[in-house]
Amino acid sequence: MAEEPRLAFESIAGRRPYQEDSVLARTLPDGRVLVAVADGMGGHAAGEVASALALETLVAELESGTHIDVAFVRANGAVHDEARDPNKKGMGTTMVAALIDDGEYFVANVGDSRGYLLTEDGIRQITHDHSYVAEAVKRGQSAEEAMRSPFRDALTRSIGTEPEVEVDVFGPFPVQADSALLICSDGLYKTLSDDDLMRIFHDAGSARGAAQTLVTEALDSGSDDNITVAIAEYGEVRRAPAEEQVTMTMELESEESDPVDDDAPSDPSHAPPEALVPSVASDGPGSPTIFLVVTAVVIVGALLAFFAS
Repeated sequence: MAEEPRLAFESIAGRRPYQEDSVLARTLPDGRVLVAVADGMGGHAAGEVASALALETLVAELESGTHIDVAFVRANGAVHDEARDPNKKGMGTTMVAALIDDGEYFVANVGDSRGYLLTEDGIRQITHDHSYVAEAVKRGQSAEEAMRSPFRDALTRSIGTEPEVEVDVFGPFPVQADSALLICSDGLYKTLSDDDLMRIFHDAGSARGAAQTLVTEALDSGSDDNITVAIAEYGEVRRAPAEEQVTMTMELESEESDPVDDDAPSDPSHAPPEALVPSVASDGPGSPTIFLVVTAVVIVGALLAFFAS
């Protein structure tokens, strides 16, 4: 697809004292588009290092021609090697990325940061979470029960915590006209539902506005984590509210209706609302009741004048 996407991202520390998320949305030198988010863990000077290093390695590997799954594996190795520093022991990061090339895209992820596709038809999660909660739900446990577990925030896969990592890759998918890829950390979706994400995106006037409003809404809704979102929009996802669509349809139908035939028999099913129809029994000006009263007064007055003369 020759059309260039509109790229936008926003990332805030939120209520955390430090920022461990890293984000990018850029066009690579070979023309491919990369949108990615990494959510670091390990505390200040560890989590932020892990997320930044993972994205730096990902970009370098992709620019050298490495396939996206191998680029993730090498990012894992780079972060794992850095974690040998005693001050960074145990650090790691999630990572999710969409790579768009010549009308199609791949999405890869490790951890619980997510990738979504937004179209006129709605929102769809592309990635699968690598987390205790997601695995528990797969085993048949309810999400509510899983969220009560002390392990609810645990990841089952991450970048850098082990020497080897399994990477999920989805695609290739064709780039759809008037669609958007939304990449985010869990600080966004753990507070805002999929319906919220779609509503906010629709209400925003642009990809940039959507990115800013999404993180603000998540913060205002109580998110206690870093919040990051990146967007690549192709064309423009239709943003007209449903109410406006109904109104427009009704107006068009009204304009195209047949002229009213005053001589045609009335059809109660097509009568206007009662409040808009003058009542025959009304006492307003021009009503039959007033006409009769005035007529009677005139006749009586004439008779009195006749007998008085």
